[in-house]
Amino acid sequence: MLKTFQSTLIAGALALAVPCLVNAADGAELAKKCADCHGKDGNSSKEDVPNIAGFSAPYLEDTMIAYRSGDRPGVKFKNDDGTETDMAELAKDLSDEDIQAMAAYFAGQKFKSHAAEQKTDPALVKRGEEVFNDACDRCHADYGSDPADDAGLLAGQWIPYLTEQFEMFNSGDRDMPRTMKKKFERVDKADYEAVIQALGSK
Repeated sequence: MLKTFQSTLIAGALALAVPCLVNAADGAELAKKCADCHGKDGNSSKEDVPNIAGFSAPYLEDTMIAYRSGDRPGVKFKNDDGTETDMAELAKDLSDEDIQAMAAYFAGQKFKSHAAEQKTDPALVKRGEEVFNDACDRCHADYGSDPADDAGLLAGQWIPYLTEQFEMFNSGDRDMPRTMKKKFERVDKADYEAVIQALGSK
């Protein structure tokens, strides 16, 4: 009886493990389609494309679903061959299973900061740190370096990418959660660059 019970537990554990292994493998394969823009491991070499390595899987899933549904607009990006793509266009044909597999893959990669590659103004960085700690730290701990926040990773992102996203938030082209919108609107527009520099310096 005990052996039968143990065998049942083992069989059940294996049954649960198989989809995870398949998802991981599928995710690595699907991620190859993202390499031209985001790099093969999710760390982008292009200044207008964000690193997505190390983001939490729930955040990545939510983001890709938002692109697929059109809730988040895609920004046109020109490939090396001259063709243009955007995330909304690329995500529209992804299944829920594709999204889950890709999210799991990129969540398992290591985020690499671009701070050493970017020039920043120490005075602006200091001001930006003050503003960020006052307005943003509650949801984006340690300058957005903790994936457990499920809010993306901000510290060490490319400054041109951050600048573009701030402009989209400010114009209303990109939606924000209600809590973020209230805090964002309280930040003086003159401090946007300071916050961006602070994040890019981490």
